[in-house]
Amino acid sequence: MKIMDEDGDVIAIASDDHTLIGGHHRLAVAASLGKKLVWRDTGEPVKLDHFFKHYGSSL
Repeated sequence: MKIMDEDGDVIAIASDDHTLIGGHHRLAVAASLGKKLVWRDTGEPVKLDHFFKHYGSSL
């Protein structure tokens, strides 16, 4: 599954169970810039908490 930003650019790739495969840095940068991110296949918004929740305690 591919994650797109509001400009229509693919910025990350995830497995079917939403495990991030590639684009970790681009996803983090887009999130920090407040860009709207959607799943390319469905157009639904990407919930970033799923990808970044385990980093909260170490930062």
